[in-house]
Amino acid sequence: MCGIFGIITNQDISIGKFALEGIKRLEYRGYDSCGIVALHDSQLFIKKDAGKIDEINERLKLSEFPSESKLALAHTRWATHGPPTKVNSHPHLDCSKKIAVIHNGILENFLELKEMLEREGHKFISDTDTEIIPHLIESYMKKGDDLIQAVVNAVNQCIGAYGVVICHADYPDIIIAVRKESPLVIGIEKGKTTYCASDIPAFLPYTRQCYILEDNEMAILKAGSVNFLNVLDPDMPIKKEIINIEWSIDAAEKGGYEHFMLKEIYEEPVALRRTMKIPRTNLQAFAKILWSAKNIYITAAGTSFYASLAGKHIITKFLGKYIHAIECSEFQTELDDALQEDSVIIAVSQSGETIDLIEAIRWAKEKLKKKITVLCITNVVGSSLTRYSDESIITQAGPEIGVAATKTYCTQVLTLALIALEIARYRKVITKQEIDKYYDALKSTADIIDNYLKNNVSNIKDIVNNLDKSSNFFYLARGISIATAKEGGLKLKEVACRFIEGYSAAHAKHGPISLVREGFPIIFIAPPDETYQRLVGNVMEFKARGGNIISVVVDSDKVITELSDRTIRIPQPANKYYNIISPITFIPALQLLSYYAALKHNLDPDQPLNLAKTVTVH
Repeated sequence: MCGIFGIITNQDISIGKFALEGIKRLEYRGYDSCGIVALHDSQLFIKKDAGKIDEINERLKLSEFPSESKLALAHTRWATHGPPTKVNSHPHLDCSKKIAVIHNGILENFLELKEMLEREGHKFISDTDTEIIPHLIESYMKKGDDLIQAVVNAVNQCIGAYGVVICHADYPDIIIAVRKESPLVIGIEKGKTTYCASDIPAFLPYTRQCYILEDNEMAILKAGSVNFLNVLDPDMPIKKEIINIEWSIDAAEKGGYEHFMLKEIYEEPVALRRTMKIPRTNLQAFAKILWSAKNIYITAAGTSFYASLAGKHIITKFLGKYIHAIECSEFQTELDDALQEDSVIIAVSQSGETIDLIEAIRWAKEKLKKKITVLCITNVVGSSLTRYSDESIITQAGPEIGVAATKTYCTQVLTLALIALEIARYRKVITKQEIDKYYDALKSTADIIDNYLKNNVSNIKDIVNNLDKSSNFFYLARGISIATAKEGGLKLKEVACRFIEGYSAAHAKHGPISLVREGFPIIFIAPPDETYQRLVGNVMEFKARGGNIISVVVDSDKVITELSDRTIRIPQPANKYYNIISPITFIPALQLLSYYAALKHNLDPDQPLNLAKTVTVH
């Protein structure tokens, strides 16, 4: 989950400034320490420390390196092995202080390798697994390997996940990047400058042309060029196709908003309109596969899992088959003896790199010798998940920098709903006129959210001010809205550090209701669907026990409005065609509530405590 940036150039530029800007754009991937190494005159110059990038820059002047430097590596860390301290921050060096390494991932056999290297006389100064890598490379070079062969031999000894970038003081003309299960992308300005990074926004201001490294691939970067090889067969060069990135740099920067989270909430209407344009052929391919499947599973983690719960509900409505929703971290445990051939797995991920999801899919394919179909929904072209999948749909959210997912949730639910409508068309379970009405409702999600964001934010701020002292909440709902309750609660946990329970309103009577005291805040998600009348009873039960009732309802709502202390009103019609889109149209209000609650508690919503954007480690 760390952020990696590398640059090698033949241009007269400030190498430190480029490196600093690169890791600033990746700060969402980790922000407890950072470091930069630049190479000049066969010497490595290093600046690193614990803390946020801006704090460290103020102390160490991170952009100031020898003006002649043409190569630099930079890293921003999310701590795994060892606490966030200066000594544990990257880059890490070998004994000779000639080899510098930055790394994202976890080496599972690092203790074994460390013991071996210590017996050879290597000295370690950090608690990290990363420090193994430069010493291992040094060991092979002492045995006669050149740098490239030493890196090949070193990474082939490493078990686990890694995106590794390496430079050597005696090799000023190359950077080496190797990937296994941790994302790395290569950006290129041909003939001038080459970049490597954990994610595309790091180099997007400079080039839109990039290559995506796959597992066991090595990139040898020179100024303005790059070569590839497979570390399992280094004598076989690899030809890769260049990808042209269509995002604008504005999409990856704040654009006048105080935080990325707020910007990305306001980008949801645009993201939804783009996602509505997903080619029907892609949606139809998913629909036909799901209709012919014996067993269907949907799996994801975090926000993507709650999007999956909402999408599962919509697809099941038209498919007429049950879909098993399983958190990806538990997928193998739950299905070890139960997964059957000809099953279909829908895998949902913002990044397409979530390690638990990748391992679940890989395990399923290996267990059944590929007699299983994987359908993936992700926001990142060329991500690992797309390569393990038989069919892929790329949501059109654009880059999402805020750690707390916002617009990717909306586009995932919309994508699943569009697949559901293709199933309805394919099966002819409802009339064309009804399908058109559902489609029009989906198409209207962007306008509904636009309208809400323009006219209702002051109400959210008032609610946050009234809840300022509350540290515990319930988010309650029934039916499809349980997914909304769980995702809304997750956002408040993530960015405002409040303790939230997203729960079935019916199930909440079996224990959680005992926690309610006078003024205890309870947020009900209450679209006027088939569960509405029963939800009215739940509202009355919690109100009778002193609950402070805040309800999310449509504009025309009356009954639950009268029972509530405050309402959040969503400007959409009250009918069945719009009820199924409520997981999309209701969630921006809850995202805003979380955002303003974070500000109220002096927390940075873009950098939630102990979290990072893409979970690439166990």
